[in-house]
Amino acid sequence: MIVREGTAWARVLQTGISSAATTDLLAIALSRAPDDLVSNEGLAPKFLRQHTLKEINDISFGELKDEVGLEEFESLRFLVSIELGRRSGALQSGKRTEVLSDVDAYEHLKDLANEKQEKFVALLLDSKANLLRKETVHIGTVNMSVVGSREVFREAVRYNAVQIIVAHNHPSGDPEPSPEDIEVTKRLMEAGELLDIPVLDHLIIGQGKYVSLRKRGYM
Repeated sequence: MIVREGTAWARVLQTGISSAATTDLLAIALSRAPDDLVSNEGLAPKFLRQHTLKEINDISFGELKDEVGLEEFESLRFLVSIELGRRSGALQSGKRTEVLSDVDAYEHLKDLANEKQEKFVALLLDSKANLLRKETVHIGTVNMSVVGSREVFREAVRYNAVQIIVAHNHPSGDPEPSPEDIEVTKRLMEAGELLDIPVLDHLIIGQGKYVSLRKRGYM
């Protein structure tokens, strides 16, 4: 197969994968075949302007289809590549991060303050409170009709979490809990008791501050 000169493919072959530009790597990852590279070289910078690399870690099938036009298996292949990279990075670092308090949890969650939409996130922990994963389980208004126990605990079961901390942001910047926030917390606690995966805390993230529902006495 002929490698077209001046394409991302040619540049990555020349520089090596580890030294390649992020836009070139992304253009290749989003391509179904070499012929797609020409159009995707323009798509990759646009995609990176809309999503940080950190956000790409949580990209969904729907976003890949709507923004890139990838079909289900192609989206799956892209997401699998991200997951392999994430697992490889975790093995190389060899580090375990303990989350022993709401202060520790906030360090992993404070970036939510910059989100323009409400995001509901779960920190999945092992029996020693080591962080296994940080999972975004819902994007949009937080209430029990859309943030169900199934979505939250499916990820906990999938990654063998023993306990979890949940959190969401208030785009207004005010972290004061609403009645819906308290209701969501109670329902998740009940589900956690049934599944033997306790919910240790629910943090509401505002601009530069947060509220722990555990400390407020709601848990």
